[in-house]
Amino acid sequence: MSQAHISIQNVCVNGVDTHARASTLRQWILAGKRLKSTGIPILKNVSFEAKVGDRVAVIGCNGSGKSSLLKVISGNYPVQSGHREVVGNIVPLIEMGAGFDGEATGRANIRLSYAYRGKLSEYNPYVEQLIIDFSELGEKIDVPLKSYSSGMMARLAFSSAIFQHPDILLLDEVFAAGDAGFTHKSAQEIRRQVDNSAITIFVSHSVDEMMSVCNRFILMHQGQIINEGTGAEIMKQYRRDILHLPD
Repeated sequence: MSQAHISIQNVCVNGVDTHARASTLRQWILAGKRLKSTGIPILKNVSFEAKVGDRVAVIGCNGSGKSSLLKVISGNYPVQSGHREVVGNIVPLIEMGAGFDGEATGRANIRLSYAYRGKLSEYNPYVEQLIIDFSELGEKIDVPLKSYSSGMMARLAFSSAIFQHPDILLLDEVFAAGDAGFTHKSAQEIRRQVDNSAITIFVSHSVDEMMSVCNRFILMHQGQIINEGTGAEIMKQYRRDILHLPD
């Protein structure tokens, strides 16, 4: 854990422009024109480092590249250019529920979620029972996921993701669905994970939450990191320069 670190140097990542891709496909089908690249830049020459003890808040509007940065750190996004080095066990609380199968039971989907994240070696009956108890799904754990409400599915996804032992914890707009009691205990578990991790990178629209957790703040805009500073400094710049709000 003491060796955990993140180094992202001059990283560029392209996404898919779905409108351009659809237009290009139409041209190819109707006129036989050559297919063109439909990639659009979503991260542009981003450099970022984090070391043990860092609790980093990533601030920016929707589409600024915050989630994409977390996906580069987690290894979910390949880089087109630049260098990525990450040392440490990563737990990404992003895209929770990815890999779930609606035809399988909740219990089977717990195992699937571990397999999807490459953590199947950490799966065992004890961990499974922890997840089931935390989710409060009771007998519903053995019925197909397709019969779950959105709230039940969110509970299972959160519970399946949270019981890991991270060196590096990535939090992207994590919230818990359900009543106030479940939300409260979920927030407590997230805080425990933050306290036990070497590095935490946190994306959220909850300013109070980030202020209470983070000791570093970075501001992203249009796929680039444009500044780093204290919470007060970065929030002031974000409101003034990005949101164009009065002081």
